[in-house]
Amino acid sequence: MSERKHPEKVLALLESIAEEQREIEELGRKILMADGGNLFQMDFLVIGAVKRFVSNSAAFRRMIADWNLTTARSILRLHIDTGLRFSAAWLVADPHEFASKVLGGESINRLKDLNGRRLTDAFLVERRSSEFPWLPIVYENLCGFIHFSGSHIFASVKEIESDSRTVNFKIGEKDLNYPEFSWVEVIEYYSMATEILRKPLAGYLAIKCRASSVNLP
Repeated sequence: MSERKHPEKVLALLESIAEEQREIEELGRKILMADGGNLFQMDFLVIGAVKRFVSNSAAFRRMIADWNLTTARSILRLHIDTGLRFSAAWLVADPHEFASKVLGGESINRLKDLNGRRLTDAFLVERRSSEFPWLPIVYENLCGFIHFSGSHIFASVKEIESDSRTVNFKIGEKDLNYPEFSWVEVIEYYSMATEILRKPLAGYLAIKCRASSVNLP
């Protein structure tokens, strides 16, 4: 029996995720080359964010290819977290000081913004929701896949027979009962979430380039 394959639309979307991964890697490279290769505290935050992005994106694509939607959703939640927490540097008085504290081991959700509000995940979601209206509801739903919850029970439902009032469960590594829409949706949200990270990365690159006499290739 041949291995089941995803529809062409899903495969095309997966390729777009791979392309976005290459673009973010290149953006990170340009940031580190800017200003003659000088490194500041924020640059180390960039390195961490891009590394986490690359690792998560590779794992996400593998999980989709392996029909593991449960874990793919968990990785999407981690992906959103990277963008939210990296962009928190734009909400503080001194981004480099913020980066130094993070490098020193301080938790981002205990640090504060310009107005003295803690940079909790809920606060960061609220701040970015005007730019990304889909974020609050998606973030809330995905939390159920990070922490063990009813989401994992429902993910095991194979079918519900209303006539006999019975529920059939299937416990396995592959999620083969979801429609094409579910796979398309999670990949599209992954791509949209990449913008949460891409925009502050591009902004930081612009700042470094203004101080640089180096022409980036």
